[in-house]
Amino acid sequence: MVIGLTGKSCAGKDEGARFFASRGIDVIDVDKLGHEALAVNRDRIVSSFGREVLSADGSINRRILASIVFSSHEKLEELNSISHPWMKEKVAGFIKDRQVSVINCALLEKMDLVRLCDEILYFYAPFRVRAERALKRDGISAQAFRDRDESQKDIGCTLFESGRKVITILNDSDKEYLYRQLAFYYDTLLSRGYIYG
Repeated sequence: MVIGLTGKSCAGKDEGARFFASRGIDVIDVDKLGHEALAVNRDRIVSSFGREVLSADGSINRRILASIVFSSHEKLEELNSISHPWMKEKVAGFIKDRQVSVINCALLEKMDLVRLCDEILYFYAPFRVRAERALKRDGISAQAFRDRDESQKDIGCTLFESGRKVITILNDSDKEYLYRQLAFYYDTLLSRGYIYG
């Protein structure tokens, strides 16, 4: 059983991933894989985006790179073409031979990882709620969050046409409300025999 977690920035999928990990389910965080992909593909990224994306220690400065790619669809696509193939290979290797695993990935659809999933939890929260969370959590400007949100406008658009079971997790309130929904879903996994309590 492979469960995909997806949703726009600050919709709660990372909190969902922590929930499943706390119950002993193996979780792969594709966003974190993206950080590794930057290091692995450092030279190609510098060739595409210039040496200004480097930190003083020679590593990729994610904040500078993000400011470039989240303000240009073409630049974002260019970065994705470099990093996504490596990331997809890692995900495929991770889920192999595991009874139950979770793929935590905002770009589940764009990276064509939906096809690896049996079920998908789509985390949803209104723009205003997500923006408030981002400004508090990440310390970014309202415009930077709008740029990030615009780059994620396709998230969730094709999930319900994928042929996979999709469960919407509404995260517009507190963590207790979110965790009640996740616990209910977890209990269905128990009752269906995918995991054992």
